[in-house]
Amino acid sequence: MAIDLVMAMRVFHAVVDAGSFAGAADRLELSRGMATRYVAQLESHLGVRLLHRTTRSLSLTGAGNEYLQRSAQILTAVDEAERAVAQEAAAPRGLLRLTAPAILAPVLAPAIAGYLKRHPQVEADVQLNDRIVDLVEGGFDLALRIARQVDPGLIARPVMRFSMVAFASPAYLKAHGTPRTPPDLHAHNCIWHPHTPIGNTWHFSRGKESHAIPVKGNMRASSGRMLLDAAVAGLGVCYEPDFLAADMLRARKLVQVLPAWRTIDADLFAVWANRRFMPPKVRAFVDYLVEFSARPSRRP
Repeated sequence: MAIDLVMAMRVFHAVVDAGSFAGAADRLELSRGMATRYVAQLESHLGVRLLHRTTRSLSLTGAGNEYLQRSAQILTAVDEAERAVAQEAAAPRGLLRLTAPAILAPVLAPAIAGYLKRHPQVEADVQLNDRIVDLVEGGFDLALRIARQVDPGLIARPVMRFSMVAFASPAYLKAHGTPRTPPDLHAHNCIWHPHTPIGNTWHFSRGKESHAIPVKGNMRASSGRMLLDAAVAGLGVCYEPDFLAADMLRARKLVQVLPAWRTIDADLFAVWANRRFMPPKVRAFVDYLVEFSARPSRRP
């Protein structure tokens, strides 16, 4: 017969403390017969007698006294583990391991700072990587991904919607001319990110007219930040999320190309792997990102 060993230990300790099975049963809200059965199962499991029983009293055997002391340490450890897990379930705490594209660093840094100030019992370990990594294999709690859709095997929540926009520096446009229609991009040096669903096919639409332009250029990079910096340096035209280039647009380091044309919308997703249990530190961070990204100051 299977035995609930921890419960049997608790009953044994309660019997010793109360001095009777009846007292232990009352304390644990069990029937007297159930309390007696737990101790009998424990003795059978151990192969020794723990208690001397008479009609008027109970006393510990030598083995019972030894087991009482050692099992007390086990029950203390179990209680501490349960309290620790209960605290983890109740409030954000512990280490939050996060992976995100490097280009998100300027947006992510203030968001993480605000989150950690709100939840001082959380620490953050942020790994910036422009390639998609396996969350389970990498030991990550969460990933941020720029995409139109994510792996259906993961759980995802959109935290920000944005538009892709074509950008170039004023110096580049002065030297090479300004594209007037999407097909004009064929004549331009277009620099792009090879590890995204968009890749080198850039989408534009206006009214009923739409274009999917396969662009070419002399540079591709797995870092969106590098592409933006290269565009600022006058290398060519890049196609990046609008909010990432907001500061460069305000500083006139970049100019929007084809502003009369609509581009595709995409989302910044928070992605995690565990469908059943979402630790409070992860849930609170995702909620904070949604709140943070909705602030007008974070939009271009």
